[in-house]
Amino acid sequence: MSTTTQIAPQSPFKRWLSGVTNSSDLGMLPVIAALILIWIVFEVLNANFLTPRNLSNLAAQIVVTGTLALAEIYIILLGMIDLSIGWNSVLAASIFSLSTVFFHLPVAAGLVLGVACATGIGFLQGMLVSRVGVPSFVVTLGGAMVAEGVTLGILTPHGGSVPLADDLTTAIGTLNLDPVWSWVASILLFGAYAGLTLNSIRKRKAGGSEGGYAAVMRLVGVGVLLFGAVFMLNAYRGVPFLLLIFLIALFASAFVTKSTRFGRHLYAVGGNAEAARRAGISVKGIQLAVFVIAGFLVGLAGYLDAARLGVASASVGNGDIMLNAVAAAVIGGTSLFGGRGSVYGALFGALVIESVSNGMNLLGAASSVRFIVEGGILLAAITIDTVLRMKRMRSGRA
Repeated sequence: MSTTTQIAPQSPFKRWLSGVTNSSDLGMLPVIAALILIWIVFEVLNANFLTPRNLSNLAAQIVVTGTLALAEIYIILLGMIDLSIGWNSVLAASIFSLSTVFFHLPVAAGLVLGVACATGIGFLQGMLVSRVGVPSFVVTLGGAMVAEGVTLGILTPHGGSVPLADDLTTAIGTLNLDPVWSWVASILLFGAYAGLTLNSIRKRKAGGSEGGYAAVMRLVGVGVLLFGAVFMLNAYRGVPFLLLIFLIALFASAFVTKSTRFGRHLYAVGGNAEAARRAGISVKGIQLAVFVIAGFLVGLAGYLDAARLGVASASVGNGDIMLNAVAAAVIGGTSLFGGRGSVYGALFGALVIESVSNGMNLLGAASSVRFIVEGGILLAAITIDTVLRMKRMRSGRA
């Protein structure tokens, strides 16, 4: 007489949790956990950290780092690196300020010139990488040096900085959306994200797979995060215009990378360029397009930085703007080995970097301590990425 043991079916949540526990690709779960821990620590040390006023300041602070990290993520998804994003953004801001202040061009024309300059640099660097085969590290390092020289050349005669004079840029950099419009904008953004998520769920096989459950959980998490943030920001002065522009760029990038053929090809090229070429994908075309897109985002970041500071200054390039952007991209879960990561990592990575900086400033800590903490977080992120990649290799899924 034989007996058979029936295994009780697991709930979707248990299947998802089991998948996360045994997964070799944790995505952004580590950075979200780190962000929550950082916020708890700083709130315990200083009760002003999670106040609406400080969160509003933090929301404005993450914009430039997040936009540059978004540009860097595109490049890293290819398995490459861009070291020129810092100085290229400063150069774009300098061209905008000079054209509007000294040549009295309209704001739109100055913005187009600045962004076009950064986009053109991205195109030239992309040509050298994709067509000539020069390593991206060398190309972008040289590009950063050239951009630094040009920026110093055009700003030094004006004392190294040019204050902005137009009211529109000042408003974008300093003002906030009315609370009512903050809710409207958040609902529209969440609606767009929900539409993409539900469309991806419909494409999955029937039967309620773990992947579909995970997608629903991400949808709920994004809703809680987005509407919770709007509630807190409205308790002070509303959503900063700067943050709205960044979120639009973020969600647009999410659509491009997750819901288009170009996005699928991007991940394929980053995962295995030779296999992508054999599958008929234009590897060189994808690489060139990625550098152009990154250049556009770098130009946008330059404008947003100038709007936030009210000045285009060469001293910005001498800071840690590039290092923070690269760190935010990696901390946000983008694999340095290419082919894995999400553009949403730009938001969470920037939040980690700027939360540490903001919290340290509230505590009056020295800059040396901030660099040590940020460096430790970056090393932890890279270590996790490397360990998970080794796990994928052993399981044949690298």
